[in-house]
Amino acid sequence: MPALDKGSAARLAKAHPLLIKLFTEVAKQTPIVILDSQRGRAAQELAFRTKRTKVHFGNSAHNWSPAIALDVCPLPINWKNTKPFIALGQKIVMPLAKEMGIPIRWGADWNGNGDLSDESFVDMPHYELTPWRSFAKTSKPFEG
Repeated sequence: MPALDKGSAARLAKAHPLLIKLFTEVAKQTPIVILDSQRGRAAQELAFRTKRTKVHFGNSAHNWSPAIALDVCPLPINWKNTKPFIALGQKIVMPLAKEMGIPIRWGADWNGNGDLSDESFVDMPHYELTPWRSFAKTSKPFEG
């Protein structure tokens, strides 16, 4: 049974309970690493400047405590091969979330229509509770 490494487990622990529940189950099915959960102001603005995100602090589901978004990658990570990211999202995360009744949106399929080719900004590792702003109402901004 795959398990999360210590860093991934620590990042997952800072996430919303629904994300903890979902990705604990995902980790039982396949090896993953959690790269990011909460992202403070400085980290969010750096991500914006380096074009890893389109939004400033306060407008990302990562900017809350608990985190309303996670960046999750299949192991081993190969940024040049999207097939493992697509398999993780389409075959494991999204079906499991549906089965568990957890409202989630994936950064490779923002519209939720399954057509990955119609996305203008693709964020393969990104998963967020949806609608994330409703979850933010019960969270606090994470300054970092």
